Amino acid sequence: MEKRDAGHLTDDELFGLALPPAGEPEALPAHLLQCARCGRALQEWKSAVRELARDEVEPLARRSSEEWRAAEDRTLERIRRAGSRRAPRSLPWAVGVAAALLLVAFLLPAVRNARERTASVSDSAAASELSAADAADDQLLRDVARLSRGDDDAGVAGGLVPDPSADAEDRL
Repeated sequence: MEKRDAGHLTDDELFGLALPPAGEPEALPAHLLQCARCGRALQEWKSAVRELARDEVEPLARRSSEEWRAAEDRTLERIRRAGSRRAPRSLPWAVGVAAALLLVAFLLPAVRNARERTASVSDSAAASELSAADAADDQLLRDVARLSRGDDDAGVAGGLVPDPSADAEDRL
């Protein structure tokens, strides 16, 4: 970036004023009202920008309607080719996702069973430290949890029916 020469605007500042960002109003510094040199420099920048834009736009303005149609057809053909190349890439991706889901579906029950076995081992170790009343309550809670999961292997209330020979007073 250039230094200001006796308070005059730099080339960077003049360029920014000649090409303001799109959609923003041009904010002119107060210096331009007082300095004819900077005003002329800004006009030179603006005319240079217009000349460059005219050089870019002139070939487009000289195109005939047939040339525009041909350019449109080439563009559409490129879009179609790009779209057709993308379709086969989605097939391996979909197969990969399906394989991952299938693997999860097979592994999920095995992981669940392993967790239950680990929990039952830790429950039996903890049950040995409980009093008889606490152990009965703990067994009741495990039975309710098993029934709520639908894991009753012994049929309807198969292993859950209390032993009638046990003394009712001991269970209370």
